[in-house]
Amino acid sequence: MKFKQNKKLLIGSKKAISTLAKKDYARLLVISDSHGNFERLFSIVKRYGKDCDALIFCGDGLGDLLTLLSIAEDESSVEKCIPPVIAFVRGNCDPEGMRLGGKNIEAPLEQTLKVNGHKILIVHGHAHGIDFGMEKIALQLKLGGYDTVFYGHTHIASQKILNNTDDKKYRFINPGSCARPRGGQVPGLAIATVAKDFIDMSFINASNFENWMPLA
Repeated sequence: MKFKQNKKLLIGSKKAISTLAKKDYARLLVISDSHGNFERLFSIVKRYGKDCDALIFCGDGLGDLLTLLSIAEDESSVEKCIPPVIAFVRGNCDPEGMRLGGKNIEAPLEQTLKVNGHKILIVHGHAHGIDFGMEKIALQLKLGGYDTVFYGHTHIASQKILNNTDDKKYRFINPGSCARPRGGQVPGLAIATVAKDFIDMSFINASNFENWMPLA
């Protein structure tokens, strides 16, 4: 399989992206801030990727993600672990563009993913002022018709659900860092279960994962 970006910079076939937008029940694997720990990223995707409908990477470690995809292009056992849709953004430690199998890969500062009627914003957060609060990004959610944002940068797993003045719920979700957690937390990831009426989050401890999980 050859991984290609579409015009909206998502990776996945037109059919897979369209199916995800309408699917009644979807699972999203959300990872952030691997910072060069490819082995940890690989172990997470190998364990959970095959059971998920999309992989979301919130930045700072795009080289790890593209290394994984490059291996998957040549190894069918790795390819089977990769969800059919991949959405990623550039962190403050990532370059604007990279290469994958001879192709240019553009890394946006923000990305939109539609899942079962939910419009989800994906950012790293450094360019959206999260170090100073969530007001700016909350306004972007409201103006853009989003109900959820996945972000990284802080290396602290968290979930906040706010009711705005329009009586709509807004979700702010950080999966934490899979490699360099802060705030006394452990390395982690998140899996979002997305249905029409709710998004349920599971935060998973990755500290006991083997640094390298063999393909067999």
